[in-house]
Amino acid sequence: MTIRPAHKTDVRTLVGLYAAFFREDAIDTPVETIEANLALMMADPRARIFVAEGDGEILGFSSGTLTFGVEFGRSAELEDLYVVPSKRGAGWARKLATSVFDWAIAEGANETFLVITPEAERDQSLTAFYSKLGFYSSQRITMIRAR
Repeated sequence: MTIRPAHKTDVRTLVGLYAAFFREDAIDTPVETIEANLALMMADPRARIFVAEGDGEILGFSSGTLTFGVEFGRSAELEDLYVVPSKRGAGWARKLATSVFDWAIAEGANETFLVITPEAERDQSLTAFYSKLGFYSSQRITMIRAR
């Protein structure tokens, strides 16, 4: 498998992989929204998507976005990380995450943060995985306000 930045020609495949990823994490974003937001994300210089490719197909992806605040300066969020179930356990998630970290550092980010859904933590124990990548709990509470 190789890791590379996603191209516009990857959108159709990525939409299907995002839909599978969101189902696993109990995220109910409609496919149409995934496709529209993916196109916007791929066109935004503050975002980057990487794909893991093997056997002529995309088998995983990672994405990151940049933000800026007074507390930390430029920061990045590891937005998404997914490897198809049949290819898990071979180190590809780590390589995909590292691609986002390297991009974020090159863009001047001082930190990278992430959000784990309760379903993903319950089903996959993701805090243990992300701890191995250097993440730690900030003890902050994440809240969302919809329109």
